[in-house]
Amino acid sequence: MNPTAPSASPRPINLRSIQPVERDRLTAALRIIWVIPQLVVLTLVYFGAIFVAVVGWFGALFTGELPEFAEDFLSGTLRWGVRVNGYLYFLTDAYPPFSIDEDLNYPIQISIPERASLNRLAVLFRIVLMIPAAIVGYVVGAGLGLISVGSWAMITFTGSLPVPLYEAARAVIRFEMRLGGYLIMLTSEYPWGLLGDVPPAGDEETAQSGDWSIWLSQGGRNAVIVVIVLGVIETIVRRGQ
Repeated sequence: MNPTAPSASPRPINLRSIQPVERDRLTAALRIIWVIPQLVVLTLVYFGAIFVAVVGWFGALFTGELPEFAEDFLSGTLRWGVRVNGYLYFLTDAYPPFSIDEDLNYPIQISIPERASLNRLAVLFRIVLMIPAAIVGYVVGAGLGLISVGSWAMITFTGSLPVPLYEAARAVIRFEMRLGGYLIMLTSEYPWGLLGDVPPAGDEETAQSGDWSIWLSQGGRNAVIVVIVLGVIETIVRRGQ
């Protein structure tokens, strides 16, 4: 096998979530407290994932493929992290399970492509290659944190979350998920889709709930742009301190 040959038909990691019809105002009001146990345990899991990712990086570098044990553990870690982020940023009110295993009953699901051959040169320079996407991820992550305050207030005081805010949070979380999946070599597909997917020709309507595609409404795109602008401002302010 050519060590620098690209993987065949790289596929992205996808996210599917279902927006709640009714929101739990109490759990939303106390969300930052409820999520603390998840964050504590998940942080410990991340430490283990770092070690597994390093071992997996060497395995992928020498064999052109992520070892199966690494793929299993890192996939589970990414899955758990996405569920916690989705809960923290109000994609769902369902409390995440303390598990790296797949839970088909949970309202947030991710689809990870099957283990495939990797470009060894891209593996070698993975951290360098991901820098542009990581910068974007850092900025939109900061912006998402700011608009989540608005989401918290909307759910807590009105019992509902405007669709554009939900769409923006889902799009950002998916981008960050793809960034993480690319870094730990679960896919060779470079992170993309911050502004949603392109609807099929002749179908400009928002995708139905449960669809793996994320087709943003105009309001959703505007909300993502607001996230980016807020993230840039937040980043500049932080750097200026």
